[in-house]
Amino acid sequence: MGDDLHHFPWRICLAGGWLDQPWVSKLHPGSVIVVNVYPHEMFKTRSGLATSTRTVGTKLWGTDKGGAPPDEDPMKLARFLFNCENPVDCEYVSGSQDALGLMLPGISQLNYDGKYWPKSVDSVTDKETMEWLEKVLWVVPLPSRPQGYNPLKTQNLTAENAKKIAEGSRLAWQGITTKNASLLGRGLTTTMQGWSALLPETVPSYSHSWYQPYTGNPYKGCLFSGAGGGFLLVVSDEPTELLEKTAFKINIKTTPWLKGKL
Repeated sequence: MGDDLHHFPWRICLAGGWLDQPWVSKLHPGSVIVVNVYPHEMFKTRSGLATSTRTVGTKLWGTDKGGAPPDEDPMKLARFLFNCENPVDCEYVSGSQDALGLMLPGISQLNYDGKYWPKSVDSVTDKETMEWLEKVLWVVPLPSRPQGYNPLKTQNLTAENAKKIAEGSRLAWQGITTKNASLLGRGLTTTMQGWSALLPETVPSYSHSWYQPYTGNPYKGCLFSGAGGGFLLVVSDEPTELLEKTAFKINIKTTPWLKGKL
């Protein structure tokens, strides 16, 4: 990412991905859980970290040249960023979880019901919850999705499959708000199962060997950072020799842009 790496927050989609697309949440409503994080040297493109939206924001506000967004409400900034990335004549609309996850501090539950913008948003930024998630969440680098990769090649668009993703997100949010690693892990694993059912190419067969080492005790669950890989998000409330060799930790940003460092 070059110099751009350090001039804009990053977004991790923790659970419920794809429900920010109306063609999924129309099948069954549900939430996407996003985490606003400080830059890390391991972050990269083509890995489900909203880098295309991030690039729009960097150019829009000149953050790579010392600029910053205006001192506005983060929700307003997120809507502005979303609209800039998706003009009225665009062929494909990027999900709003990207803009929201980049601009809203802390951990946010974005609740979708068939529209591009969530009907409601719930956020947590308290220190205890942030420190807990930073402790139990491990990020394992994987290969980025290859050029020409198409996650939408095969589609099984049913209410049952969309409901599976929504259930994963519900469990994950419950795990976060109660600081229960087992529930959070179940939420991530259930989300991955839902992805695999709804859009099989999002969890391709070659990726199984990437997450198999992180299944079973003491691991609570896992999920790819985006379709086809990029990173594996692993939940474990205790370190293991494998995690200490392969994973890194995140630092959650809990303040609006102008009130916190970058």
